[in-house]
Amino acid sequence: MNTRSNAMENDSQKHIDDIDLNNQNNTFQTGELFRYLGFTRDTLRHYEAMGFINPCHDQTNNYRQYGFDEIYKLLVIEFYKKRGFSLAEINQLLDQDQLTRLTENLNQKQAAIEQEIKKQQLLLLKLTDTQAFCQSLPQHLNQFSIMDFPLYEIVSSFSAISAFDEYQEKVLAHLNLADEDLLTNMIRCVTFDASQYHDTEMHLVAPAADREIGKNYLDNGSCLHIVVEGGRYSDATNQVIDKTRLAAFEWANENQLQLTGTVYLHVRLILFHDNIEQAFVEAWAPIDQNN
Repeated sequence: MNTRSNAMENDSQKHIDDIDLNNQNNTFQTGELFRYLGFTRDTLRHYEAMGFINPCHDQTNNYRQYGFDEIYKLLVIEFYKKRGFSLAEINQLLDQDQLTRLTENLNQKQAAIEQEIKKQQLLLLKLTDTQAFCQSLPQHLNQFSIMDFPLYEIVSSFSAISAFDEYQEKVLAHLNLADEDLLTNMIRCVTFDASQYHDTEMHLVAPAADREIGKNYLDNGSCLHIVVEGGRYSDATNQVIDKTRLAAFEWANENQLQLTGTVYLHVRLILFHDNIEQAFVEAWAPIDQNN
């Protein structure tokens, strides 16, 4: 194993020695640049078309010959590519000679990458949350348990998910759709008693760490929690609300608990099979702590 490793290292060093960048009179063909530095024929042609390099041609066979200037330019291109610059941006960078301007470009690229990192971190959090929900689904599907409802700030309220005429003021003015989706940030609040539900309202919400004076929040704390299946959200009145209401009161009575008469419905996952929707809705019914 050591003999083979040493042989590979020696071979690699031989390629580096062969290219001998200190000898600026050397020229190399396309195949040699691929063997020594990994630049493919297509890459070299593309860089040539963009004006980065201008190889000469062998007069006997018209093969491209790359000299020291072209090879050094290739290394500079790779230097900036590994710092996130596109070829178009590199082309502009190489056409300027002021350090101040270069520093500005580096700062702009750094800011753009940091913003992209934040976006990817947010995406990772959403994926992790959905994955955790999927893993816990067998435990909570059609099964009540007592859990603490997370704290959500009420950003705005509107009548229904289908009330699109209210979206401009109530939803789009508060939600950045470039990073957020509607289903994640909407929770339906339903008031009910043992005989029927009375009212329903949609809330645009945002997770909150603590309560702040002057802001409105959904009631958090101990809740009856369950995940139920339903069809389209507009059909939740028949498929989810009544089913949850009756089952919640029955379970609460059996366990000597009093409900506040509110349930929060949150669509967590949607699947389609043969064009038929299967929605998994998380339901939270706050427990009256005064009884």
